[in-house]
Amino acid sequence: MTSPYRILALDGGGMRGVFTASVIAHLEYLLSESLANHVDLLVGTSTGGIIALGLAGGYSGEDMLDFYKAHGADIFSKPRRLGRLTGPKYEREPLDAVLQEHFGRDTTMNQLGTSVCIAAHELVAGTTRVFKDDHHKDLRGGDTWRVWKVAAATSAAPTYFAPVQVGAADSHVDGGVWANNPAMIGVIEALRYGNAQIEDVRMVSVGTTSEVFRVASHGQATRMGGLAWVRRGRELLLGSGVSMASHLQAELLLSPKRYLRIDDHLTRGYALDDYRSALALQELGHQHARQSRDRVAELFALSGA
Repeated sequence: MTSPYRILALDGGGMRGVFTASVIAHLEYLLSESLANHVDLLVGTSTGGIIALGLAGGYSGEDMLDFYKAHGADIFSKPRRLGRLTGPKYEREPLDAVLQEHFGRDTTMNQLGTSVCIAAHELVAGTTRVFKDDHHKDLRGGDTWRVWKVAAATSAAPTYFAPVQVGAADSHVDGGVWANNPAMIGVIEALRYGNAQIEDVRMVSVGTTSEVFRVASHGQATRMGGLAWVRRGRELLLGSGVSMASHLQAELLLSPKRYLRIDDHLTRGYALDDYRSALALQELGHQHARQSRDRVAELFALSGA
C-alpha cells in the first residue's frame, strides 16, 4: 500500500451550500485544523465547486459560510420579470461580480494551494467537463483558466443562470446535470492521476441536504404526466437520484472503512435560490459536524483522531 490519498468531495445545491460550508466550518473549529491542508484533492460541483475553489484558494470553511450569508441576497433577490419563460430566472452580473470579488479577476487554477476537480457541462460540444489545475504532467489548462470563470461555469444552473463562456467558442452549464455529487470524479482522478490504488483512497463526501424523490404508490407514478414530471422530475434527474447513485458507487468501491458521507434527507426541501430559508441549515450543518468529527479526523489523519 502507498500513502493514503485523501479527497473532500462537495455536492451542488445552490443556497443549500450553507449546509456544506457550515459542516466544514464547524469541523475546522472542532479540530483546530484547515481541512484543505490535509487533503490531496478537492472535488466540487456547482455550489460545492465554489466552496472547493475557495478552500483551495486559502479561505476557511467559516469564510465560505460568510460568503453565502453576505451575498445570497445579492445573487437571488431580484428575479427577472418574465423569469424562465423567456430566459434564465436571474441575470448573471450579480453572481459574476461576487465571484470576481471573492476569487480575483486574474487568479488561475494553477495558483490554488490544493489540487481541484470542478464539474461542468459544455453545451457546444455536448460533453461533460472537469476543470482542474495541472496536478499531473499530462494535464493542461491550469495556467489559463481563471478561477472565477470556473466557479461561474460550474454554478450556471439551467433555468436559473445563463451559460458561461470559459473559452472563445464554448458554453458551460452547471455540472449538476451529470455529477451533482462529484464523489466518483474524485475516485477516478485519484486512480488515473493521483498514482493511488483503490485501497489508498480516503474520502469525505458532503451533501447539501436533499428531499428524496418518492411517490405514494405505483398507481400515482403511472398517473404522472408531462407537467408533473417537469415539476417534480427535475428533482430526481438533477438532484437526489444522481447524488444517491454516486454515493452508493463510492461506498461500494471504497467501503465504509475508507468513505464517509455527510448529508441529511429533509422532509421539506429548499429551493436552490431560497436564500432566506437556507440560512436555517447552518445549525443542521453544525450538528452533522459534531456527529462526524471523529470519523473525519480518522480519515484525514488529523490530530483530533
